[in-house]
Amino acid sequence: MIAGVGPALIDYICLIDEYPEKGGHAVVNRRVKMAGGAASNVLYGLSKFGLRCRFYSTIGADSNADFFIKSMKEIKVDLRLNVTHPETGRVDVYIDSEGERTFFVHPNAAGIVEVALDYDDYKESDYFYLDPFPADDSFDLHLEVAQKAKAFSKKVILNPGYSYAISGFGKIRDILRYVDIMFISEQEYRFFEGHEKEILELIELLVVTMGERGSRTISEEGVVYREVEKVKAVDTTGAGDAFAAGFLFAYMNNKPLGVCLDAGNFVASYSIQHFGAKNFPMKEEIEMIVFESFNQTS
Repeated sequence: MIAGVGPALIDYICLIDEYPEKGGHAVVNRRVKMAGGAASNVLYGLSKFGLRCRFYSTIGADSNADFFIKSMKEIKVDLRLNVTHPETGRVDVYIDSEGERTFFVHPNAAGIVEVALDYDDYKESDYFYLDPFPADDSFDLHLEVAQKAKAFSKKVILNPGYSYAISGFGKIRDILRYVDIMFISEQEYRFFEGHEKEILELIELLVVTMGERGSRTISEEGVVYREVEKVKAVDTTGAGDAFAAGFLFAYMNNKPLGVCLDAGNFVASYSIQHFGAKNFPMKEEIEMIVFESFNQTS
């Protein structure tokens, strides 16, 4: 089983033609409401792919909480949620016709990270996926979870996001001592330039996403790179989460790193052709298009 520890959010995705000048206005052509949060997106995908998933987070006592819980339970994710605020965390995402995105985050319950894991929680999960909360004490919570997970000899996966990456290597080094795999975008990776050797002395695998230019893994064995098929993007929200879900599905099925990258690229490409961050192909599509292709060429 894989456990995720991150924010439970509701995404309101608003489509506009173009951003107005300061003081101006723009017409919202369409609005899509979806359950969000990076860790929950990854677990949603992995659960759809048939893996056992559990999600730890904080939530409100409002209709958005009901919406989030229903969305995750429909895909059979085991939820361990603590109500810490009247309102559930929310993100307003505005996307123009060119695909430019702007995020407005309302932390609410996601900003109060009263999350506790006990002995059984650590025993029952094999992997722990950590994703930043929009809260000042988020890093301390994840450091504690990572330390305890490693004490139980579990695999720890970190998605530092912009909020942790901007702190630089000096800060994030404290948690990397307990991390096995780190997913990071190329934009975030620039905050760690010059520290690649030190990072690889601490973790097993660094996975870097590069948008339309594909993705790569960096480990002591070297660099593995995979291109991605060009598709028409409708909404890139959650593309990195979709990639992580595809990569981890292949990784947990003991596939080579190149196949893991192919699976991540395939799932991300599928996701960006739809609105919202919880659009995933069927497991059989990954197995047929990615895994079978590898079997035929190996």
